[in-house]
Amino acid sequence: MNKNETWNLDDIITLEEFMPLLEKVNNQLSRYTEYFAQFTPNMDTQLFKDFLAFDEALDEDMMRLGGRVMLMESADIKDKQAMELKTKLKNLDLALSEVALPVFQWLKGNEVEDKPQLDDKNAQRLFAEAGDLGYVLQFGRKTASYSLSHTEELIIRNKDSNGVGVVNDLYNMITSDFRFEFCPPNKKVCTIDTIDELNRYTFSADPAERAEAFRSRFEQYETNIEKLFVSYQAIVKNWVYTSKLRGYASPISMRNVDNHLNDKAIETLLDVCGKNTEIFQRVFRWKAKQLGQEKLKRVDFYAPLGGETQTIELDPSVDQVLENFREFSPQFADYAKTIVEKRHVDFLPRSNKRSGAFCMSIGPKIAPYVMTNFAGRMTDKFTIAHELGHGVHMLYASKHSIGAMHANLPLMETASTFGEMIVFEKTLQATEDTAIKKQLLAEKLLDSYATIMRQNYFTKFEIAAHAASEKEFTIDVLNQLWLDNLAEQFGDSVEVDEMFKYEWAYIPHIFSTPFYCYAYSFGELLSMALYKRYKDEGESFVAKIEQILAAGGSQDPAEILREVGIDMEDPEFWQGSFAIVEDWLTQLEKL
Repeated sequence: MNKNETWNLDDIITLEEFMPLLEKVNNQLSRYTEYFAQFTPNMDTQLFKDFLAFDEALDEDMMRLGGRVMLMESADIKDKQAMELKTKLKNLDLALSEVALPVFQWLKGNEVEDKPQLDDKNAQRLFAEAGDLGYVLQFGRKTASYSLSHTEELIIRNKDSNGVGVVNDLYNMITSDFRFEFCPPNKKVCTIDTIDELNRYTFSADPAERAEAFRSRFEQYETNIEKLFVSYQAIVKNWVYTSKLRGYASPISMRNVDNHLNDKAIETLLDVCGKNTEIFQRVFRWKAKQLGQEKLKRVDFYAPLGGETQTIELDPSVDQVLENFREFSPQFADYAKTIVEKRHVDFLPRSNKRSGAFCMSIGPKIAPYVMTNFAGRMTDKFTIAHELGHGVHMLYASKHSIGAMHANLPLMETASTFGEMIVFEKTLQATEDTAIKKQLLAEKLLDSYATIMRQNYFTKFEIAAHAASEKEFTIDVLNQLWLDNLAEQFGDSVEVDEMFKYEWAYIPHIFSTPFYCYAYSFGELLSMALYKRYKDEGESFVAKIEQILAAGGSQDPAEILREVGIDMEDPEFWQGSFAIVEDWLTQLEKL
């Protein structure tokens, strides 16, 4: 493929086919009511299996419709056609919720209308015929206590779709409109259109350019902070209210349950990460010495060592990622190659394109889609490996039906961070130049800080912010919570400029998906543990990793990990992963 091209979305559905499929789905909604009218606790298992097949097929159609719109919008946040189709799709989704909700409420064991409740014995009889959906249905019954009445559920879904969902869209529209006045000393004033293009200068060899890039970034967030605060306030208060209404132990518990994880596992993760801040503070002190600073300035985190950072090209980077994957597992590499060759990757930044990177699954019959914003940095190669790793995970799990193929959120990061680890280690081994090796290790340690510790503290900030929302909740309160959060992370190792108090508004995940971020810490540390075992045991461990990936969401994640000897509630498991970070740091200090 020509990697300068955007992705081919017609593999999902063409625009000509979009409205006919939407109308077809709409016309099929009445079948939920028809099926449900026949449901009784002692119903025939064939009727139940027929319903599941119908529901799965309709889910696949909805994913095709939603995937096409979401990817169009990501490629161009101002795409008017995408906005129009998104509105039609929202209406269809709400109509689907209205007819499907009673069925799944009943399957959970809840009271629905005048129909006799589905008892445990008959539930087990039916679910035994559900194939790989059995675990999903069992989990629904296990968490039924968090469900509300049919009417209340419909109200919440409408509220979320037309309320808080729109608020998040507004956040994206506001931030995508940012234009950055970048004014490095001795250069003409110029306007930069995208945050990804601006962020390139935070890696500059010129300290004045780095400082100016951060100033330019946070100037926009400070100017718009009232709008961003109103958005965040609405999202947080909605989340807190909903978690209470549903009976969760805390706001983060609502995410934990959705991730099929218990509170103890996540509390252990956050606690162990908090006890290891000193490792990364050592990294910051080391870098300060390299830069001749008494204390590392926050604006100099990404300063290159010994001159300008090495620039890399896109095509060779993709080829290297695929080659490194193949050395680990031919199947792992073939899956990644499929995604690239089908033109399911949008690699390069553009005006109005969404910033960052992601991978999206459409369903078991369509190869996943990946978005990056490749800017020629070595870290961009690792980002490609990370996002293709996500896609590989989805293809391993594609033998499952659409309702059981997707791993829960933290396990979703397993293949991505593992793939990134493979490519980093191979790149490090192939590097003979000491200066470049030094830069690689320093960048990897900062990347691990960003993935483990920074994401951990994003989550700790969210816990504090959601608690504060029930008391005094203002911009100043959030700014101070953020500065306190940075102080706990950095101790006395980093000098933080006052402008960083607005940084919370720069983190899109806390707006779009509250408490998502611990998934990165979870995934990175889990992948490190798996990678260490792979290095210790060699090829014999590859099959166990592929076993985890192939399970998708068809099993309890605790059971999936237990099968390879991992207990996520054990502090020693999480602590052991930090040994890899310390090993990198030791290598760096010896260079």
